[in-house]
Amino acid sequence: MRQRIDAHHHLWKLGHFPYDWLSPDAPPRPFGDHTGIKHDYLASDYARDMAGTGVVASVFVESSANAPGAGEVEWVEGQADGGRMPAASVGYVDLRRPDAGEVLSGFQRSPRMRGIRMSLAWDATRPRWRFVETPDIMGTPEFRRGLAELDRRGLVFDTLVVPAQLAELAGVARAFPDLQIVVNHLGTPLHDTPQDAAEWSEGMRACAACPNMAVKLSGLWVIDRGWAPERIAGPVRMVVEAFGADRCMWTSNYPVEKLMCRVDDQLRNLEAVLEDLPEDDKDMIFRGTAARVYRIPLAAEAAAVDGARQSVAR
Repeated sequence: MRQRIDAHHHLWKLGHFPYDWLSPDAPPRPFGDHTGIKHDYLASDYARDMAGTGVVASVFVESSANAPGAGEVEWVEGQADGGRMPAASVGYVDLRRPDAGEVLSGFQRSPRMRGIRMSLAWDATRPRWRFVETPDIMGTPEFRRGLAELDRRGLVFDTLVVPAQLAELAGVARAFPDLQIVVNHLGTPLHDTPQDAAEWSEGMRACAACPNMAVKLSGLWVIDRGWAPERIAGPVRMVVEAFGADRCMWTSNYPVEKLMCRVDDQLRNLEAVLEDLPEDDKDMIFRGTAARVYRIPLAAEAAAVDGARQSVAR
């Protein structure tokens, strides 16, 4: 079985932090009703879900915990329990904060800390795709200072944007050529109108032209909730061709994506779409790119398998 690194998943313990979006009366998310994930999702649950998939290491990504400082990342350290589930963490801080540098220094006390995700999605015609209060954050001096703090520390910047923002994000990448930027969820390929498709395609090609940008092959429910190969093939292949396999990585986005497409179906359908690629390219997409971007030693994978087994046993 192919060994894999899952480059993006979530963990949470309700009540430990104020996860507003997971509260009983929280409104539906862009993907619809999420009642099915309004419960604890711990590392042991994740390991159980990944059993038999070949996943040997993973990357935790912030879960909108509203946690103070590095609290969420520190909690995840305890969840990892010495294993590789997760092997790396991506936390959250509003990079516009005047003390963003100090907060990042606190985050770096966690040995698994690799970067920050700050979702910037703001769509002019779809209120459900507004994750921030204003569309112009990327150009503000405060945000740019925060990015400089990330850059200075060698940390990764993960973000979620909508198609109309991709060109501006590429401009950010050009302004910070040494900063590793990761576009989440295939750049959110909304396709309600022909303009959506054109903006997404042009924007992703602009991002691909920046060598410091990578992309996660996930969130494909936007195209088809079941990841049907005939529906996702065009966008996925375009992105892989534009970025190259060494800047593309698969992610489960669990447990969120579990509501739409279970991991076994994700892997089977994505493998079908990528079947004509050389094996080395597939290995990059399913393991190598994540290992490089999030600095996960491939030699540690055997330990990850043991750690996953122990987590499931518990």
